[in-house]
Amino acid sequence: MAASSGPSVVDLEHSRYFLTEWMPPLLQQTAEQSPPRVLADLGAGDGGTLFPLDRAGLVGEVIYAVDISEMHVTWCQALTPKVRGIVSDVAHVDELADESVDAVVSSQVIEHLPDDRALAPEIARILRPGGWFYVSSVIRGPHAFWMYKGKPPAPERWQLDPTHMREYESEEQFRSVLEHPELRFDVVRASQLKAPLTDLVFRVGALAHVIKRERLPELYLNLPGWVTRARRATGVPIPGYRWVEATGVKATADRAG
Repeated sequence: MAASSGPSVVDLEHSRYFLTEWMPPLLQQTAEQSPPRVLADLGAGDGGTLFPLDRAGLVGEVIYAVDISEMHVTWCQALTPKVRGIVSDVAHVDELADESVDAVVSSQVIEHLPDDRALAPEIARILRPGGWFYVSSVIRGPHAFWMYKGKPPAPERWQLDPTHMREYESEEQFRSVLEHPELRFDVVRASQLKAPLTDLVFRVGALAHVIKRERLPELYLNLPGWVTRARRATGVPIPGYRWVEATGVKATADRAG
């Protein structure tokens, strides 16, 4: 049986992302330097990563939205006609041929996998030589805490997400699970992880049934621009947590070995 690539369907409504046109600067810089014709988003979720890439005109023709949840895939397909949905474990995407995509993104997914070392070989398999990848996750410091209690088989502790199978201890540990003979790193870096105050307000509103939970992902798209700008400016540092990102390329034949 293939390993699950993320939260079970019963958890999805409690872990939905907000759709905005903002994307991590490192991802934007990487995509702008080499806009892909074909992109694979491994663990696409609600489309929070592929959506801003498409809105910025940084994907040419096709976006493969890969997720273990059929519901998530359906949501992604509604965002842009470029999306082709694939319901699959992200570590074994049989529908994608070897060297079939120009870029791979996988944001906040690897920490959910039962075997985090299974992601890099799949990235290397589907990525064409010279193509780029972007993977992000979280680093948990020794005194980190947040408001969610882990649910078995995840660690039973207070952590960033109840479905995280792990939270990395350092940039070096994160990098080590992505090492692969065919993948070369360009950047691995971490920064303070923050929770936007506006997101917290909207989630509380959903819990209080003031806002419909199904409206959360697209909420920012229908609000004035100053609200979206406020989201980026009012982040509250999450104690002990950092956001970690890695970018790199698949080695070409002349650089192999």
